[in-house]
Amino acid sequence: MSFFESDQVQREINLTMKNKLKILLLFLILSGCAASFQEAGSDGGYSDTQKDNPKATSEQSIETSTEEKIKAGRRQQEILDQAGRLRSFLFLYCRAYESKDLDKFSAFFAPDATENNRAFHEFLPRYRRNFERIKTFNYRIDLDSYSLDSDTGNIKVRGNYFIQYLLNDGAWKENNGIISMELIKSGDSYLVKRLNYSYLSLE
Repeated sequence: MSFFESDQVQREINLTMKNKLKILLLFLILSGCAASFQEAGSDGGYSDTQKDNPKATSEQSIETSTEEKIKAGRRQQEILDQAGRLRSFLFLYCRAYESKDLDKFSAFFAPDATENNRAFHEFLPRYRRNFERIKTFNYRIDLDSYSLDSDTGNIKVRGNYFIQYLLNDGAWKENNGIISMELIKSGDSYLVKRLNYSYLSLE
């Protein structure tokens, strides 16, 4: 075999080896792609359905959180509105008391109202005498708390009252204490069904 023939044979051998290496490399690449595809289809993979589930769950969680915030905001607003209506009622109640107008003041009470566990109408003569003896009033009730009675649907109010009054003889008096009411709905306002307080008497 001549030198040129030997060189030709060597080139053919090299070309054959290169072709085999290319085939082997291609086989390895294809094998790796197949393995990756199988993993993607497994439980830990990234199928379209599995990719959508976390997104759907996240959106549902956001919607639930938003709804809860809206409901909480509405409850808070209802509480504020209720407290505002009660304070408005107590303000008007005190102004009626200060007016010394017995009919106007009595209109804040239900027909079967009680005061310190006695019928309210039994106190009317005493209210009249006290109004006649007093020249002027300063009366205030500060709302402390309130709650809804689940059995009756009535509202129970608790607060503190402060009163200053000037007698006809020029003497100033004052009193304060704890006051509680049970109120029933009456249109856009309330009526007093039960009134209790640390006893206040001008006699």
